[in-house]
Amino acid sequence: MQVEKCRLVQVRLNIPNGGMVGHTGDVEANVVACKAAKEVVKMILDVVDQVGGIFVVTVDHGNVEDMVKMNKKGEHVLDKEGNVQILTSHTLQPVS
Repeated sequence: MQVEKCRLVQVRLNIPNGGMVGHTGDVEANVVACKAAKEVVKMILDVVDQVGGIFVVTVDHGNVEDMVKMNKKGEHVLDKEGNVQILTSHTLQPVS
């Protein structure tokens, strides 16, 4: 994609894929969402490079990076059938 250089000072985007889909508990949907977010970020980076811009990423909390409930020992929490319990709330892990 060709982009002409412009005098635009700032563009803000929200790519909610991992955050919003993470709350569903659907692991397969999260894989798709993360792949889509990765593709979108790559497209944005390509355009930013073409115009000589700066790309800054911020995040507010974790969710999709750890979709399995853990106990205080760091072990997976299992349900009555022995399956791991899916975590749909925000994690307490630092985001970077």
